[in-house]
Order: sequence, then structure tokens, then C-alpha cells
Amino acid sequence: MRSLVATTAAALVVAALIPASPAFADQADSLAPVVSISGVVYDPAGLAASEVCIAAEAFDGEAWTPISVGPEIRTDTTGAFSILDLPDGTYTVSAESCESPSDTARTWFPSLSAQPAIIEGAVADGIVVSGGLEVTSTDIHLLAVPVTNTSAPTIIGDALIGSTLTADVGAWSVTELSFTYQWLRNGAPIADAVGETYNPTVDDADTKLSVEVVADRHGWTTSSATSATTNVVPRLALTAGTPTISGTAKVGQSLTVTPGDWSPEAVVTYVWLRDGDEIATATTADYLLSAADVGAKISVRVTGAATGHTTATMTSASTAAVAIGTLVTAAPTVAGTAKVGSALTAMTGWTPGGITYTYVWKRNGTTITGATQATYTPAAADLGAKLTVTATGRLPGYSSVVRTSAPTAAVTVGTFAAPAPTLSGTVAVGRTVTAVPGTWKPGATFTYQWKRNGVSITGATKSTYAITATDLKTALTVTVTGQATAYTTRSTTSAPTTVAAGTLTAATPTIAGIRAVGRTLTAVPGTWAPSGVTLAYQWKRAGVSITGATASTYVLTAADLGKTLTVAVIGRKTAYTSAAKTSVATAAIAAGTLTAPTPTISGTRTVGKTLTAVPGTWAPSGVALTYQWKRAGVPITGATKSTYVLTAADLGKPLTVTITGTKAGYTTLAKNASSTGLIAAGSLSLSVGVSGTTKVGSTLTASASATAGAALSYQWYRNGSAISGATGRTYNPSNADVGKSLAAAVTARKAGYATRTVRSGATAAIRPPDRTTPISGTKNCPSWAPIKGNQGSPEWIYHLPGGGSYNVTNPEECFSSEAAAMAAGYRRARN
Repeated sequence: MRSLVATTAAALVVAALIPASPAFADQADSLAPVVSISGVVYDPAGLAASEVCIAAEAFDGEAWTPISVGPEIRTDTTGAFSILDLPDGTYTVSAESCESPSDTARTWFPSLSAQPAIIEGAVADGIVVSGGLEVTSTDIHLLAVPVTNTSAPTIIGDALIGSTLTADVGAWSVTELSFTYQWLRNGAPIADAVGETYNPTVDDADTKLSVEVVADRHGWTTSSATSATTNVVPRLALTAGTPTISGTAKVGQSLTVTPGDWSPEAVVTYVWLRDGDEIATATTADYLLSAADVGAKISVRVTGAATGHTTATMTSASTAAVAIGTLVTAAPTVAGTAKVGSALTAMTGWTPGGITYTYVWKRNGTTITGATQATYTPAAADLGAKLTVTATGRLPGYSSVVRTSAPTAAVTVGTFAAPAPTLSGTVAVGRTVTAVPGTWKPGATFTYQWKRNGVSITGATKSTYAITATDLKTALTVTVTGQATAYTTRSTTSAPTTVAAGTLTAATPTIAGIRAVGRTLTAVPGTWAPSGVTLAYQWKRAGVSITGATASTYVLTAADLGKTLTVAVIGRKTAYTSAAKTSVATAAIAAGTLTAPTPTISGTRTVGKTLTAVPGTWAPSGVALTYQWKRAGVPITGATKSTYVLTAADLGKPLTVTITGTKAGYTTLAKNASSTGLIAAGSLSLSVGVSGTTKVGSTLTASASATAGAALSYQWYRNGSAISGATGRTYNPSNADVGKSLAAAVTARKAGYATRTVRSGATAAIRPPDRTTPISGTKNCPSWAPIKGNQGSPEWIYHLPGGGSYNVTNPEECFSSEAAAMAAGYRRARN
């Protein structure tokens, strides 16, 4: 904010002393000086604003007061204005459009949206003039009104692909605006669609269009508004071609579809059809006919799709019925050498692939039993014969084909393929070695001869040989001879191996047993070889031999407490070097302890049942055991036996038992059994029956047998539905029960036990009484006693349903049968 003052600094002091009320021309001395205020008005864009109305107000010491400026003052074409003949004083000048509505708001110098403020009786900003001076720089920059949309933009034209849509900007609060456009597809901007018009494309199919209009004018705020959306842009129609099929309708042949001409160019997909049904996975332009197609007619359905167009589907004409295929074959050949033991292979090479072959090999034209594979190895029976193979090819959808090969040359004698044998095992005195002949082809029958320095060893003709002292330091070999029918006998010999001296072998002994006083330790010598080794033992305490401790076992004594023990095992055998092995030392021997398994609890976990603590086997023998049962971890008073009967107090709580073992010289040991889990309610025993005559007027009685102490309650049922109020042990059938079956349900309850309800079997249907009274308030009898008795004078008669007087008779009694009516003294009515 600023003040425009038309004086020097000294004049400002004088101006401050001017009275609050200005002296206007009609009141002042004719000699009083007058001043003028002039300036230029600019619009919000900074351009000169012509034809703008100017107003002025003077400060009277308390408020601004409008003053008359004579005829209306307007700016000229350059935006200039002047207010003349003003007395000295403080003024505010404002400008506003002379027209309404206006693009600008009323504006006070110096370009304020309101008059200069008055603070504590003084003007914060204003125009102070005095001494007849002119104020010539009272320029006002008009404030712009906000740019707002007063009527939303609209779209002119039909929303069709290829049509032209035009944006109508609507109405706005400010004139002289410039507009830019952004077309929207489903609310999202369309790239490059920023003109006043827009031509929908195929990308717009199935969407709604709108346009956003942005209004702008230099010096004013920018604003935007969006039109309502169009209807959904419809797709264009796709012109479909007619597909055709080329190829031969025969299994093994391929059919090809030509989709025809589509407009516009479309992406086509295919589904081949067999007698009108879709063929799974047959979705390419080509289809290879298979066995499943035999006898069927093939067609293809072509579906085309193009962006912005509706999809279209066309189906070709069907082929002729598919015929059986023909295999392409030649006579099989035999690969391999016609020699006993050498495999021969049947070679076919027929097409198409996937053919299943069966084979029959023949010897001099006679079928060889079991020779039905693609390969055949000539056996001794084939020696000198010529072989052929007959191949049969089968493939679903094709005719089977049988072809036979040319005969081979005569089968010759076979030759073994054999490696040199090897020796398995340690070649040393006392050891047994095994001759390993290796893999001979074909398999052979073997004989063996062991040799010492190349000389056969008498009787050593088995596959194994036990080396003796005689063999020490000699060269040991074995000759293996193989024989088989129709094969040349062959012998092979192993490489020589020098025999070494025998030695004893043994593992480091170990000590088994618990390292505590009272326990028995056992020396585990491990395996010594060869067999027949004699073993001796010496136990040592802290490295010092224990007198007399020369057995394989040793019982720990008090002298061993806190010490470590070892055991030495000595092995001896004639002709073998003796060997000694010492175990690793034990840990320091501990005091004796009792051992026991975790006890278990047997028995059913329900109220009323007995649980039994099963301690298992405690060691050593002679341990005294005590028991304490616990409920939810809290000891149960008096429950100190090995058995415990579950009570209602245990319901829903877990139980355990602690077993404590004691024995002189050993640490006391307590073992806890695993929790039982929550104790369940007991099961009540309950059986129910009904006795009595099933007739109205009789009494039925429910009998029940239940667990002792159980409280019983009753509920009677009629045809499965509870009878209201029938809750006693006995029940008297009434007319309402006639023809229906009854049953009694008994419920047993006892603390700690699950409530149980058992329903008896249904009774026979309740029989009606012989007679009864009519239904109250009517002339009717119940359906189960339909005969009406009329006590007329001089005789009593009864009427049957369907009789002429039945419907008008008012009975005194109703009967279930004519016999009952006659027994009551009635006779039958004549109509």
C-alpha cells in the first residue's frame, strides 16, 4: 500500500493539520486553491481501459464519504481520466466498468479490492492533495473477476466411428476468452485429440466420449469445464469371407482352410468340427486327419475379429466322409550278423509315425516260439538255419499291413566275449579270496583252477580259495574256463598276486554301561578276525590294573567313585601275531542313581471310571514306590494309591500322578506322568420301555433302567411329536391318540455325567373305545367312531354313514362298530 502526496516533505506536515472535513468549492472562500486528480486505468492484461466509470470519496475524519464530481467521468480511448476542482483534502478514487455484467471488478487506487482502511481515525492509504497542485499519477489496474463456466460445454454430432464431433464451449462469466480442447475417452485424454472437432476411430468403439474445454484470457485466471459424455460409440460391422477346405478326406492326410476375404482385414481363428462337434485343440489353419475322424465329415468354423468391429463367424462346407488311411511300407530288413549270441534287429521304417508293430521270427520258415520282439538273438537251436522276420504294422484309422524280410545267411557258431578274471579279497594267509570271472557274453558255465606259482593246486577247483600257510609268498592265480552250447570253449587267467602273511584285525574296544556306582560295565571287544581268536581282559582304574578284574564285565564299587576306567583286550591265535587294543577312558564314575521310565496312566478319562498309575520298571530292583494324584497340578487329599476313582470334582480338569522311588544308597527319584487331558463327563447307562394296553382309557407306563443315583424325567410323544404336559411316568391315552403311536422319552441326569435322553420304541396304534360322545356343539361323530346312536322312543336305532337320515341325525352316542352299537341295545336304521 502507498499514499500519493502532491507536496514536498514540508507540505506533508501542513496537510496533516488540514481539518478532517474538506472545504468543498460551494462552501470555501472563492479564493481557496483547488486541486485535480488524474491518472490512467488499465485492464487486467495491462492495456488501457476506455469507457470506465470513475468515482471519488473524501475522508471526513471518521469515514469515507462519496463526493459529487459533476457529470459522469469516463476514461478516454487511452484509459486516461481527470477529476477537477477539488479542495485540499484526502481522497480515494475507484474505477469500474460502466456496463453490467463486467469482466472486471470495482477497483480502488492503488489497485485495491476495497477502499483504503481507516485505522483509529486515520487513513492507512489515500490521496492527500493541497496547495492547488495536480495529482497526475493516480493509475488504477482493474482487478479481474473469476473466470467461471455458466453453461457446460456440449458435443454436436453423432458419436459414430468416422463421423465428426464438434465442441460447443458453452457459456462463461468473462468475454474475449480463447479456448483449447482435450477430447476424452471414458474420461481419459485421447492423444493428439486437442482440436475443436474430433473424428471417432475404431479405438473408440464401446466407449463414451467427452470434451474438456479450457478458457483463458491474459490477465484472468484459467478455468476448465467438461461436457457430458456421448452415448457409447457402437462397433462397425465386419464383412466375413466364406471359408473353404482343401485336401483329401483320408486318415493321415492334412486338410487346409482358406478363410476367404474379410473386410476390413481381420484376425481369424479356427475351430475344426467333426460332424458338427468341436475337435479339441484343432485350432490352426491345418488339420491332420486321425483315426477318430473315420466315417465323419469335417468342417471348420472361422471367427474374425478386428478392432472396433463386431466379431463374425463363418463355417465351411463339410468334406466327404473321412476314409481309412494307407500305410507306406516296404519289406523289413534284418540288421546284424547271423551268428549264435549276436543280436539281430528287424528294420521297418514305415510311415506315418506312431505305428504299432508286432513281430514273428522264423527258423527255416517255422515260427520260433516266443520270438516276438523287434530284436532276436540266435540260440543254439538256430545253428545252421536261415532266419526271417515277419512284421505286422497297425495304426488306428489305417489298414493293417504284413510284410516278411528276406532270409539271413545260415547261422554260425558263436564266440564268447570274456575279460580276464580278477581276485576279490585280501591275498594273505588266513584269508579267502574269490574268483570274479567278469561279464561273459553270452552267459557261460564256469569251471575254476587255482594255481600256486603257475602249478595247479590239487582240489582247488571252486570259485573261492582259502589261503593257507603253504601259499605264503607264492604267486597266486586262477584260470576260469567258460562253456556254452553252440559256442567255442574259452579259458582266461588272472594276473598273479603274491600271498602276504596273516594278521589279526580288531576294532578299538568300547565300554558299555552306566558310569555310576552299582552299575555293571561291559567290555565290547568289537570284531576280531579271523575267527578263533582267544580274547583276554584287564580293567584299569586311572591307568592302574585292578586286581582280579579280568572278566569281560566289571561291577563298579565305591573305590571307583570319581575315577576313570579303561579296559584292555588282548587277542591271540596260533600262527598269527598277537594284538592288544585299549578302550578310551570313561568319564569320572558318578554316584548311583535310580532309573525309571515316565509313568503312564491307564483307564478311561471320564467321571466314575478308575485310573491306574503304571510305574514301569524301576532299576535297580527293590525300589520302594509312593503315589500322589494331582488335579490341575494340585495334590488331591488322600489320593496316594496306585489307583484313583474319578469324581465329579475332576470334571473338566486334567489329572497327573507323581511316583516317587527310594532305595538306600541311591538318590531319591520322582517321575511325573503325562497329563490325562481334561476329564470328560461320565456316560450314563439308560434303557427305556413302555408297557400297558394301547387303548383309550387304559394306562401306559414308562420303565427305565439307569446308572445308580441318576435323576429321571419323562416326556410322552404322539407320532413323534411331544405331548404338552405329558411328563409323568404314566400316560392315559385319550381320543386324540386314536390311530396314533405313542413313545416315552426318559432323560437321566447326574452330576459329573453327560445328560442322556433315550426314547422308547413306538407303541402300536392306539385303539378307540367301543363308544364315545358326539363332537361337542355339532351333529358329528369322530372319524374313528362314525356310527350314530339315536335314543328314540319306543326303540333305539343307529345310523351308518351314507344312510338317508345320517346327516340330519343328532346322536346321543357314537360307536366304532355296528357290533358295539348292537351290544349297547341299538338296532340298525332302515335308511
